[in-house]
Amino acid sequence: MTTYTPRELSAELGYTNESRPGQAVRVYLRGKYPEHPKHGRWVLDEAQADDVRANVQRSS
Repeated sequence: MTTYTPRELSAELGYTNESRPGQAVRVYLRGKYPEHPKHGRWVLDEAQADDVRANVQRSS
């Protein structure tokens, strides 16, 4: 099973100059999964990664 991190998905979406890599994706994930521990590590499966790709706007 392939897994993804917010850092990987942010880079894929073009967020290459974030001060905290992966932050754009983590902001979205915190809104979608408020029960996730604030300082817990995010490891996303394919379905979750596809959801992020569909709902987080690409960097311009």
